[in-house]
Amino acid sequence: MSELKEPVARPDARTPPEQSGAEIAIDVLNELGVEYLFGHTGGAIIPLHVELNLRMRQGRKAPRFVLFRQEGGAGHAAEGYARASGRTGVALVTSGPGATNLVTPIADAYKDSVPCVFITGQVPSAMLGKDAFQEVDMVGITRSITKHNYLVKDTGELAGVLRQAFFVAGSGRPGPVVVDICKSALVGRSTSQQQARPLRGYRPRVSMHQAAADRLLAALRKARRPVILAGGGVVSAGVGQELRRFVEKYRLPVALTFMGLGAVPHDHPLCLGMPGMHGTVAANGALREADFILSIGARFDDRVAVREFGRGIDLAHVDIDATEINKAIPVGYALRANARDFLAYANDLDLDGADVAEWLDTVRDWKQRFAPGYQSDGSFIKPQQFIEELSSLSNRTSIVVTGVGQHQMWAALFYNYQEPRQWISSGGLGTMGFGLPAAIGACYARPDKTVICIDGDGSFQMNLQELATIAANRIPVKAFILNNGFLGMVRQWEDMFSEGHHYETCLVRTRDCDPACIESKECRTPNPNFLNLGRVFPGVETLRISRPEQIRPGIERALAHDGPCVVDVWVERTEDVRPMIPPGGSLAEIIHDLDGDDG
Repeated sequence: MSELKEPVARPDARTPPEQSGAEIAIDVLNELGVEYLFGHTGGAIIPLHVELNLRMRQGRKAPRFVLFRQEGGAGHAAEGYARASGRTGVALVTSGPGATNLVTPIADAYKDSVPCVFITGQVPSAMLGKDAFQEVDMVGITRSITKHNYLVKDTGELAGVLRQAFFVAGSGRPGPVVVDICKSALVGRSTSQQQARPLRGYRPRVSMHQAAADRLLAALRKARRPVILAGGGVVSAGVGQELRRFVEKYRLPVALTFMGLGAVPHDHPLCLGMPGMHGTVAANGALREADFILSIGARFDDRVAVREFGRGIDLAHVDIDATEINKAIPVGYALRANARDFLAYANDLDLDGADVAEWLDTVRDWKQRFAPGYQSDGSFIKPQQFIEELSSLSNRTSIVVTGVGQHQMWAALFYNYQEPRQWISSGGLGTMGFGLPAAIGACYARPDKTVICIDGDGSFQMNLQELATIAANRIPVKAFILNNGFLGMVRQWEDMFSEGHHYETCLVRTRDCDPACIESKECRTPNPNFLNLGRVFPGVETLRISRPEQIRPGIERALAHDGPCVVDVWVERTEDVRPMIPPGGSLAEIIHDLDGDDG
């Protein structure tokens, strides 16, 4: 996709030929470098599909349309494409239920700052406000979950709106934009090729205040127990290498948020792993015992900034979005800046600082002694063991996409990420069903990479229908389902905080099922039987790994297969995610060992 430039209104000396709105839209998408449209068809959006297919038959340039089986899957695929590539992902759907099925992906992209443009069909402009068939106010519905949204009623507005939408989505702090297009605007004709006009009040380009940066860096270099908290903003800015140089130059331990995983290699000596509710002891311990925390491109969300977070510690926050600074946690050193500008400036300096050797020895000791682990007697597959083996057997730069649940946390803790955009997962919204369709988008974004989907049996079933999309297009996703027959994270909370009473969390229960069997580690009623998916979706290879000795050959077989593959991995049913900070707890209350003791 071509580089985004700030829109400038300028007259065109030549009068362009008259075109339909659909023709104008495809011309603009071509101009913007859009390669793929992920979506589903329908009445209000038919004119765009007619134009797309006409150009395809004529051998003319047009984005490729990938037909999904449900619009929500298409929206998550647009996210996966954007997260894997750094370019703007695009979803195209019809009006009414087609548009409302995108609400969850839109919210997901908003919470995780993912650049996407969601194009939705709308009833003809003359029918607006009349409760017409499949009329829904998408502008009103999505106002709180988008960077901006538009209702296009006139053909002459279409080119300018699309150009502006892509600029807004991909500039500053990225995020989703909705363009709702009336059918009358698609079939109408116009000579207008309006350029995007600057959006009033939107100033994405930030000039770093050097004096504030100097003040922050001076305080950092005085600290004896400093910690860097780096987040998704570092990944969005494409400055993983600059962050690594920064922490190495100044000998700074770094904790990577959930969205920042891969910004520094997982096995780097200064990387403490992920902090937060299920973060490592080393990362959480460093944040608890630090005397200075510098957050770069990371918001202080409630899963990291738990009770008593930052008490008695100097806090600094570098973020491109001024609304995030002092929103959740007040800080003493605030700097609105792009992570790229700040790190480049800091790396060009040569600052003396306090002696942090003792502090580095301390956090390295924590990292070694309290590394996330597990105990196994060899009877059942431990999910942690499986992730470690998958990490060692897959390419070190394979893209890993997950659903949401226990498997997601194990994948965050036990896979050895080496670079930015290698880790793709739903963070702020925590959307079950995200994994499979997002992996499809990642495959289109990076066909040079192996794309692995690590999912849970509960999360996988929420968008199971997209196996039809995978089969139809022979998309080589390798999906590994960590199957424990439970909605595992909820089951874990029930066992830890609700006296072990399980309410609607068992996924294998049948009418004739013995309750004692359900609670047993031995319960293995295949419901559904994922091995049958290959018969339902021809072209999808399936296999099962049910014993520890099958792990290595099973993974090797799946990775060697040249097409899509679904692997049903029977993991121990009652395994919990550790470490864990109890809900409402502080960093000091982390549960980190297998006996459940505090440490």
